[in-house]
Amino acid sequence: MSEHIREILVPVDGSENSIRAATFAMEMAEAMNIGVRLFYVFPAASVEVIGIAGMSRTDIDQAAQAAAQRAFDKTRKGVGEAMIDKVEQETSVGDPAEEIIRFTEDDHSVLVIIGRRGLSRMRSLMLGSVSDKVLRHAESPVTVIT
Repeated sequence: MSEHIREILVPVDGSENSIRAATFAMEMAEAMNIGVRLFYVFPAASVEVIGIAGMSRTDIDQAAQAAAQRAFDKTRKGVGEAMIDKVEQETSVGDPAEEIIRFTEDDHSVLVIIGRRGLSRMRSLMLGSVSDKVLRHAESPVTVIT
């Protein structure tokens, strides 16, 4: 790896695994003196369902921001406010794995720290579909937290 890590990207969804990943990321970032960005992706499937329900783009954006804020709040509560004062937050809409991968295409100096499974109902999988896809296709280093 020729570039230095300058930021840690932590995809969050409010799950216990994403909170564990955020906690690990905060500790690592403190030791490395780098920033952390919490990244929430409002799933495209949700947008389609909401769109079918006849909601406007503004309503969809508000729903995405509300869902993101819930995930950020759960993460902050799980990690503890003392460690999270310098953290940035970012929200996107789309396929979660694709949006995380897209983020790594733009900046190879980002370390992705992701929980192995999110809020999916498929608990029997060793790796969640998002973490597996990110691990296989990201252009930056990826650490999966169990």
